[in-house]
Amino acid sequence: MKNKKGFTLVELLAVIVILSIIVTIAVPGVMSVSDKLKVNMYCKKIGQIENQAKLYGEDIIDSLTESGISIAVKDLVDKGYIKRDQDSAPYVVDPRDVKTDSLYNMSFKLYKKNKRAYVDFNNTVKQTCGLS
Repeated sequence: MKNKKGFTLVELLAVIVILSIIVTIAVPGVMSVSDKLKVNMYCKKIGQIENQAKLYGEDIIDSLTESGISIAVKDLVDKGYIKRDQDSAPYVVDPRDVKTDSLYNMSFKLYKKNKRAYVDFNNTVKQTCGLS
C-alpha cells in the first residue's frame, strides 16, 4: 500500500460540520453586537443634536416661551447649527437605517425654563436612548 497524503472525505465533512456549527452559534451574537452599536451611535447623534439645539435655543432665548416651539433637525441644518452628513438625501443619517430621512425630519420641542433653553424629544427617542 502506498502512503497517500491528504484528507479523506470523512475528515473534510467533519471539518465542514464543525465550522457550520461555530458559524451558527457566532452569527446571532455578532448581529446583536452590531445592532447595539448602531443604537449607541444613534444615541450619540441624538446627544449632538440636543447640544446644537440648546445652542440655537440660547441664541433665540428671548423669543422662546415655557410652552416652547417645535423645531426639526432640518431647521438646525438650514441655520448652520448641524452639518450635513452627506450632500444627497438623507442629509443627516440615522445609523440604524441609513436610507431614510427619519433623523433629518425628526422634530422636537425647544423651550425655556429658568432662563435656559431645553430640548424635549418624543417618547420613542427617550426610551431608546434613556433620556428623561
